[in-house]
Amino acid sequence: MSSKPIVYWASPIEVAAMPNTSKNMVTNNLVKTRLILDKILDHIRPGDKVGVKVHVGEAQNTRYLRPDYVREVVTAIKAKQGKPTLIETQGLGNNIENIGICEDYSICVGHRKNVEDHKKIAELHGYSDAITGASLYFIDGDEGIDRKVIQIEGIHFKEVSVAKKLFEFDKLVIISHFKGHPQAGFGGALKNLGIGCVSKRNKYLAHLDGLLKINIEKCDLTLCQQECVNSCPVSAIKVDGEHAIIDASVCYGCSHCMRKCPVEEAIIGPEMRKVPDFVERFIDNVLAVLSFGPKKIRYINFAIDIPAMCDCVPNASVPVVPDLGIYGSTDPIAIDKACIDAETNAPGLPFLNKDGEWTKPLEVGIEKFKTLNPMVNPAYQFNAAIKNKLGSIDYELVKI
Repeated sequence: MSSKPIVYWASPIEVAAMPNTSKNMVTNNLVKTRLILDKILDHIRPGDKVGVKVHVGEAQNTRYLRPDYVREVVTAIKAKQGKPTLIETQGLGNNIENIGICEDYSICVGHRKNVEDHKKIAELHGYSDAITGASLYFIDGDEGIDRKVIQIEGIHFKEVSVAKKLFEFDKLVIISHFKGHPQAGFGGALKNLGIGCVSKRNKYLAHLDGLLKINIEKCDLTLCQQECVNSCPVSAIKVDGEHAIIDASVCYGCSHCMRKCPVEEAIIGPEMRKVPDFVERFIDNVLAVLSFGPKKIRYINFAIDIPAMCDCVPNASVPVVPDLGIYGSTDPIAIDKACIDAETNAPGLPFLNKDGEWTKPLEVGIEKFKTLNPMVNPAYQFNAAIKNKLGSIDYELVKI
């Protein structure tokens, strides 16, 4: 018997329905979702509280995962007498922004920053109890700062702020929409763990090369009313002598202090991390999240409607490859590697360029995400995950 982790795969092909027959209904992707779940949900016992990790999609994004698939997962868990709850965390930022498109039209983005606004987008996208069959619960609290600090020996991090309420559950099912990502290269199970299951502090520390700092040469208490101190939601700032100081162990980078400070450049923000550095840090986050218990987690990736960008942006682009199918596994590296291998081995799709001309499709054998965005490389995730001993890139693919 193979010692490789198994990745179950259901083809995306659907046979068109014909009159007076139901035989081809087995090709329906919702049916195939259930067949995948029949293979992987062996960890659920009657009465288990099961957290079902989802991503509801950013405002204006139309490529997020359909809630129909989530309902299949919820229904399968209930059939095993588990008690499913959809779980999610807040987005990295802290403000809703209006972006002007033209003179009389703008879009509003950034709705996943707190529970009130996040719920509105979730309901708009169909992530409601009435549609999915389970309620949505934010495991990092109303503002995304509720955390449990986990000690690790990662590539960079020695501790990680995991979403606190994750540990209220007995089992987890991680639902991921496989797609591209502007920094990670791609989004799948690993990113859903390493960004989707941590509090804002470690989202911030992964994306940016440090926390906010006081510029003591510019900080002048005679020119302000200590707006920074009063605006900090976690009391990370206090006045010490002639200037303010920031407690780096508490700050999570919300930037409220910087926006409120009336003295220009008195508070300095960090830069975005280089891509490999960002990837290694969010993979460190994964190591901390897996303290939940690797054997208590199952993964299902939907490699369907696959754009170049993530569900967390308002303009994810068009699909870059055909639908690849549905994947299930107990190993987060293996399932993501199976998706990347399928994406590489698939033909690319043409799309219209800015001149209204159809592009030449990328060929079979070319990794599409890196080709379209040369600054990224999916291999960064796998290399970092192997360093942290999170699973295996050597898998056995079993077709359902």
